[in-house]
Amino acid sequence: MKLIVTGGGTGGHVYPALEVAKLALRNGHEVVYLGSLRGQEGGLSQKSGIEFRGFASEPITSLRTRQGLMALVKFLKAKVAAREDLSRRKPTAVFSTGGYSSAPVVSACRSLGIPYVLHEQNSVPGRSNLLFAKKAFCVATTFRSTSGYFKQCRTERTGLPIRTELREACRHGAPERPRILVTGGSQGAAALNQAALETASRTSSEGWCWLHLTGKAHFDSVLHSHAAFALGKSYEVKDYIEGAELAEIFASSSLAVCRSGAGTLAELAAFRLPSVLIPYPLAFAGHQLQNAAEFEEIGAAVVVNQDDLHSARLESAIKSWLGDCEAVARARSSLEEWDAPNAANRILHLLQAATQANQ
Repeated sequence: MKLIVTGGGTGGHVYPALEVAKLALRNGHEVVYLGSLRGQEGGLSQKSGIEFRGFASEPITSLRTRQGLMALVKFLKAKVAAREDLSRRKPTAVFSTGGYSSAPVVSACRSLGIPYVLHEQNSVPGRSNLLFAKKAFCVATTFRSTSGYFKQCRTERTGLPIRTELREACRHGAPERPRILVTGGSQGAAALNQAALETASRTSSEGWCWLHLTGKAHFDSVLHSHAAFALGKSYEVKDYIEGAELAEIFASSSLAVCRSGAGTLAELAAFRLPSVLIPYPLAFAGHQLQNAAEFEEIGAAVVVNQDDLHSARLESAIKSWLGDCEAVARARSSLEEWDAPNAANRILHLLQAATQANQ
């Protein structure tokens, strides 16, 4: 199989695409990543040893602005370049995880009659996937509720491929002393940061341990607040970690306080970690709120809207987990059922089926 992988802009689109790309390479297939020059995919592809070609595409926010019209021109130019590239490479299938960088590639792929499989990470589909779903061989999904948005095409819940170094390091169990992981993702989350610090200050007598991943932009301000609240060694602050160290932190935590992006929730499921979720209120089409709702429905999370986020509310949500061993056990069981450890394999099988159906 000659596979083109696309999707990106942000890590949420890139990492799942790379997991499928790396699995395809290990299985002897040819793989090239096509994406945007301004996104994360170029650097991450190079780091993974995958050939990359980038185009000057960017998000089209509005055609009523000069910036939007310029983005449209870049999209059209990127589509022409992608079509030329695809015509030359003659791939047997294309895999897309969505995002603005995928649109020129999938649009060109569709015009050439190349079969493609889409992956939708979130419960509510993004614009690119909605646009191209109808002619896709299949739309692979992460959340159970997503198929309702794709009634005119084939869907299959494959789950979300998480990074191999995390998946291979998964172990499950509870630490002897309650340990709370706080993270707003790589970009951080100011509202979540402040609430966590205030909650730690008001619960200092509880004996909880905290690990707070701030994101690089918020590290200095959180350190300053940490000193002002005199939180001490029981409240550890780091800017960002990944790989084996991140896996160890997931495995040694009692619960997580975090946003509800698809990648984060897939990682929580892999490590069977109950959570307090604070959805990012400005996420496209409210998808983080819907992601969180599915975890709340299966008993794996307590959801707190950002408008309602304050130290007393966060303390109550945390204690609802730490004070109820049976609820934690049910959450771990639900997360095990929801988890999809073979997500990348399932997607690769769909791509192979798309290739065979087109022969």
